[in-house]
Amino acid sequence: MKFPLFILSAVILLTGCQSTAFDLKDDVLFQQTIPVCTTDDECEKIWNAARQWVMKTTPQGLSIDTAERIQTRAADDESFNWETDITVSKVPLGDGKYQIVMETWCSMTINSCDTERRLMRRFNEDMARYVSSSQSQEVLRIFAEGDDMNALFSSYAASLTEADLRKHARKYYLPTTVISGDNVRQLGSTDEVVAFLKETRAGLGDRKIARIEAKNRQLLSSNRTTAIVKLQWQFYDSSDDLQYSQKATYNLIKVGKGWKIIFASFDE
Repeated sequence: MKFPLFILSAVILLTGCQSTAFDLKDDVLFQQTIPVCTTDDECEKIWNAARQWVMKTTPQGLSIDTAERIQTRAADDESFNWETDITVSKVPLGDGKYQIVMETWCSMTINSCDTERRLMRRFNEDMARYVSSSQSQEVLRIFAEGDDMNALFSSYAASLTEADLRKHARKYYLPTTVISGDNVRQLGSTDEVVAFLKETRAGLGDRKIARIEAKNRQLLSSNRTTAIVKLQWQFYDSSDDLQYSQKATYNLIKVGKGWKIIFASFDE
């Protein structure tokens, strides 16, 4: 049996590097701000700017430079402190629109990948000046306000007391619909959310979950006030052995400066 994540006795670790390669889907703020060009002129300007940005950021030069892909030469093994492997792709969205997606390589055996995460975000912020005015303003607003919906998920931690459960219940925008397998439930009050969290906690029985890790976070859609996020939770015991995993999809709504859950679906 698989369970929602909210009230497990664990700390969610939202790490940026899940394996030897840095996973773009792990960084929702990055995904929120990927630049999109909508005209030939706009696409040409941002592509030229992306090429110059890459060449200025790392010294090893380009191995691929086409209308769809920019890629650096491989960094030397001894030069990871000053050379960075970077790829920029022009990804078609249809109707003449393209995402300009920057990617870099990272290994946990070398570092924590924080530098690579910041570099990816900086690329999006720097490229914002080359897209439409309305898109540029939205991208810069997200960076200025720290509008990172990861904060919503990272706030979940050990939750054994009534006060903890009520704090988590405030993460929902009521009424909230929760789907787990064939079970559909609408939570219309804080007390109902707390009751749902208690039932889920009780369903864990004697399982000793010590750590939860969010992987493969993917922003399916978003605008200024709503978003859909898909991710996979992995649950580990005190020996760091994987006990089970669970896919989840969240519909979020922006209330003030924070995100709240208005719909959650869990795969059985």
